[in-house]
Amino acid sequence: MNPSTPRAPRSKFDHAPLALLALAVLLYAAYFSHLTLLRYHAFEARALDLGNLNQAIWNTAHGDWFRLTNQEANLTNRLGYHVEPILLPIALLYRLYPAPELLLVLQAVIVALGAIPLFALARRRGLGDWLGLVFALAFLLNPTIQAANWLEFHPVTLAPTFLMAAFYFLVAGRTGWFVLFAILSASCKEEIGLLVAMMGLYAWLALRRPRLGLMTAALAGGWSLLAVLGIQNAVAGGNIHWGRYAYLGETTAQKLISLATRPDLVLAQLGKANIGRYFFELLLPVGFTALLAPEVLLLALPSLAINLLADFAPMHQATTLIYAAPVLPFVMLAAVMGVARVNDRINRTRMTRIRQMDADQNPQASTQSTPDGTRIDADQNPRKSAQSASSAFHWTAALLVLGGALIGQRLWGVLPGSGNHLALEETAHHRRAQAIIAQIPPDAAVAAQDRLNPHVSGRRTVYIFPRVDDADYVLLDVTGPAWPQHPSDLRQSVEELLADDFGIAAAQDGYLLLQRGAAEKTLPPEFFSAWQASTDWATAGFTETTVVFGDATGDLLALRGYKVGTDRYGELVVTLVWEALRPLDDDLRVYVGYFDRELQTLHDSRFYPPVASLWYPTALWMPGAPVLVQTLPWTLDADRFVLGVGVYTGETGWEDGKRLTVRQIEPALPVLEGD
Repeated sequence: MNPSTPRAPRSKFDHAPLALLALAVLLYAAYFSHLTLLRYHAFEARALDLGNLNQAIWNTAHGDWFRLTNQEANLTNRLGYHVEPILLPIALLYRLYPAPELLLVLQAVIVALGAIPLFALARRRGLGDWLGLVFALAFLLNPTIQAANWLEFHPVTLAPTFLMAAFYFLVAGRTGWFVLFAILSASCKEEIGLLVAMMGLYAWLALRRPRLGLMTAALAGGWSLLAVLGIQNAVAGGNIHWGRYAYLGETTAQKLISLATRPDLVLAQLGKANIGRYFFELLLPVGFTALLAPEVLLLALPSLAINLLADFAPMHQATTLIYAAPVLPFVMLAAVMGVARVNDRINRTRMTRIRQMDADQNPQASTQSTPDGTRIDADQNPRKSAQSASSAFHWTAALLVLGGALIGQRLWGVLPGSGNHLALEETAHHRRAQAIIAQIPPDAAVAAQDRLNPHVSGRRTVYIFPRVDDADYVLLDVTGPAWPQHPSDLRQSVEELLADDFGIAAAQDGYLLLQRGAAEKTLPPEFFSAWQASTDWATAGFTETTVVFGDATGDLLALRGYKVGTDRYGELVVTLVWEALRPLDDDLRVYVGYFDRELQTLHDSRFYPPVASLWYPTALWMPGAPVLVQTLPWTLDADRFVLGVGVYTGETGWEDGKRLTVRQIEPALPVLEGD
């Protein structure tokens, strides 16, 4: 530029896209930190995988690398499940703050930063800051990355940010930074090295950098082979996930031969995986623009094959679990590169037309006049036309990408109002658990239920109950589903532990902390508060009623209210409010049944009894004090049903006819008699 040429004045909006990008990254990191922390504190996190990852990182930070104990008894190293060296630097952070909360916040921040390389790539490819911002927002709104981020912590969820950064630096020709992010990517999971190897092929074939490309492909691909065939074989005697591909053959060689020679097996599996739906859910949130750069989309081929060829239905989910996370960065990158390709083609076409028009002009006349005498440049209108066409394309691309992102978010996202949003709340019941957990010594071995496990997993030894082994403490919440046990089996397990050398160290609101060697064997009164309703229960959405049940001796129980609804996962739950009318000696149990219009049983509580019937016997009910009896969640295959409620004595009284009779109903309700 000539020094005397004045600079074009900068618009006050020039920095707006960067400011909005920074704001979007900050808001995403803050919101998803809050969302995942709330999920954790509401006890929605699970032993698999937050519990075992927290334990593996905690043990690594304390010098026992990758140790975990809360899965198979014969496999006590995380490397037997997945090879994730990224856990090593994360373990260094655990020296400062050794808790699952650190993992959740770290993950939200790293995922949010993935918007930056997308923005940078769009700008480098000539799409401008505003269109770059659109792609960044589309990534942050993408339901695939949101699902992976929301679903606790997994190292593979960090990979999309590292992969997109590696691709940007590869395209930008900044080899050192590319190598750094390629290494970070490959360290997130054993399969990610294959994706980095595909980038190496892209560098060789598309960017004409054969030396870098071949070295990258060889080293990254070799790392993945070493991780699967070497490390996992040494630690676990092989890859424990190979069973998902058993239909292809027993050995690795047989599987590869089947892939090459049995297209019928492959096509049948792809049909079973519903490949059309899978790609629709991946491509819609970018307005299908990723199809404009299929060579970039194909870089995800290893992860696509791993997911879609697996005979394991969760791996076919694109917007609810973590498995599609390694595929997403290439969808986003292909969208940017595809739109940039079309933009370049438009610009080249327009510039060709302009140059042709310039050549057709009289070389001696650089200007011409309009009929009114106004003088204009000979190429002014064509250039304005080119700019107008480019601007129109940018608007079209922005609307297509952002529109797809918003539709995808509405259908499958986790933000409020979206299809997979889950409203969570940390209740007083959850907070009581923390007081009990605080009583467990940090060096004690603990067996804990699935949803309690992550909260006690920062220790050398932790098990998923009902596995106890050498545990010093057992931590339980008996108020809900008892996975992997049946609720009745959980009750029996506790009785067996108490009959053995375990006693009660603490019990409150349905929580049980059992300690090896403790002398106390009797549940204290505060344990039963989980089923003792407050006196203002009638204001909590219940339908009030009075249904009195009794026998030949008189009135025994009264149903005072009921509420039919669904839990946070959409499963049917019925809550009943009962009152003992006098001291009760017999073991009375509540029956709840769901019937169709012909009064045929769809489901009833004989298979899945309310936990109050198992843990809070009617002999302990105080006359006049309301008691909550809630069914365990159930998915009912019917839109409408008839609700039936009864009372019987003993465990098999409903089948044996030991049922109490209905002696009074106000207001009138139909009485179903007989079987």
